[in-house]
Amino acid sequence: MVLFILFFVVVAVVGCVSYFVGQQRIRDIAAFASAHGLTVLGSDWDLDDCGFALFQAGNRRYWRNVLRGQWNGLQVTYCDYSYVVSDGKNQNTISFSNVIVALGLQAPQVTCAPRGAIGALAEKSVGAPGIRFESIDFNDRFEVQSSDDAFAVELIDAQMIETLLGLDHDYHVVFGPVDLMVYAHRKPVAELAALFDAAALVAQRIPALARPQPAGGAATGV
Repeated sequence: MVLFILFFVVVAVVGCVSYFVGQQRIRDIAAFASAHGLTVLGSDWDLDDCGFALFQAGNRRYWRNVLRGQWNGLQVTYCDYSYVVSDGKNQNTISFSNVIVALGLQAPQVTCAPRGAIGALAEKSVGAPGIRFESIDFNDRFEVQSSDDAFAVELIDAQMIETLLGLDHDYHVVFGPVDLMVYAHRKPVAELAALFDAAALVAQRIPALARPQPAGGAATGV
């Protein structure tokens, strides 16, 4: 009985702390939005999965603290995104900070994911999965996957390689099929401006030759 009461108290305390931390984040993100001229949409997510595998992961998915507006002249959407993986009675929630830039294009998807320590070691020794580029540093740091290798090599030119190498080491970048997304595991609000800056910079560095004709109709509503 004592153990049950102790367990109940611990669960209640954790729940209360989580609630108050969540409420503080809502307030902090609202202040961030006000400071940067962004519109707060709360949990009003209207972009579906945008063709991003991350937004299809897990058993349940949540988009919160959604912001929308202009950043460095580009239309952007931000969200706190989480997905839940369930395994019997065990559940694991994985959370991210995501910035999406509306490119209004239709292109093969190209994903640039940071290699973990094991992946980087494998790349240096025996080679690891992913498309190869002329930059050894870039190959060591990123695993690049695409359904169209030739397009990926055209997209990630010397200037884009330099840009991606300048990003924080935990940033992931996904180009296409219509939008660009830069994301990382959940960031403190004080670090969100850097994530927005990174997404805008990457979007602006997309080479002209890698920009297909605009997709028919409007972009994804960003």
